[in-house]
Amino acid sequence: MDSQIIEVRQIAIHNIVSFTSNTSEFFPIFLNNAKTLCKDLKALVKDDTAISHDALRSLINLSGESVICVELDDEDFINYLIFTIIISKTNILADLGCMLLSNMCKNEKISSKILNMGGKPVEGLTTGTTAVAQLADIFLKGTDKSYNPQCNYDFLASVFATLATFPLGRTLLFAKDDNELSPLSKIVCFTEHPNVIRRGGVITTIKNASFAVEHHPALLDEDDINVLPYILLPLCGPEEFDLDDMEGMPEDIQLLPPTKTREADAHLRVTLLEGLILLTSTRAGRDYLRQKKTYPVIQKMHLAETEENVQEVAEQIVNMLMRDEEPVIEEIKADDDEDAITEV
Repeated sequence: MDSQIIEVRQIAIHNIVSFTSNTSEFFPIFLNNAKTLCKDLKALVKDDTAISHDALRSLINLSGESVICVELDDEDFINYLIFTIIISKTNILADLGCMLLSNMCKNEKISSKILNMGGKPVEGLTTGTTAVAQLADIFLKGTDKSYNPQCNYDFLASVFATLATFPLGRTLLFAKDDNELSPLSKIVCFTEHPNVIRRGGVITTIKNASFAVEHHPALLDEDDINVLPYILLPLCGPEEFDLDDMEGMPEDIQLLPPTKTREADAHLRVTLLEGLILLTSTRAGRDYLRQKKTYPVIQKMHLAETEENVQEVAEQIVNMLMRDEEPVIEEIKADDDEDAITEV
């Protein structure tokens, strides 16, 4: 009897999936019955794997709607989604869980719950005790499927991008673990990843994290996050730089092959440039970008750019870096402990 009940549920939920598309004539019915529907779908997510698969697919289709996310604002369900489905070495549905979480965290209350969630360290995965730290570690391992061979966790990039819009999210992304590594330092390397979901989410995360001016030193520090090469590399094409321009450039962008291509997505090129603009908001940031010869990279990118809106953002960076500035005034602190004078 139990197997028959499972089979009936499998058939029912499998048929429901197609009706949850926003192009379905039944889509409004689901939204009008969101409370009852979500309660049942959340329960089915915890059912047999085949049933859970289609329940997750249904929720992914529906969770773009705010009325659905209100019903998914459920700490028990969010906890189950993260720690039982996503952070699992054997759950083949982890990628679907990441897709659903990506949609859900557009709801501010859900994001707040994620940011305040903690978990025990997971052997073979992470020593992190926050959901953000653990998700960053599993995202890193997803590139070669070294943790869960069934899943790549690409959609977590969109989760980080959303969480980075919150002050607490930025704080957690910069928080260092026992190895002096922050979640952000583990994910910035994917700005040229072939999967647009992964690289796009990471690029957006970098931009959003750059609103935290107090963390700019860590972002730029070559012994810490060292974000500048990961911003500049996608903006580089096959053009060669003069020897004078290469002096001081990050090593990763000095001698690029003639096959090097720029980021193909104009929106992502703008996002990269906007991240640079945020890094020019302090004098220290502008001086560092000048020292690392950011201007020649932007200059060549601007010359090759065909999108007017991208050109305009590039020109803002040029204006920030090439403008005249007063010399930095520094005064050695006196023995009587008078305040030193610095300009930022």
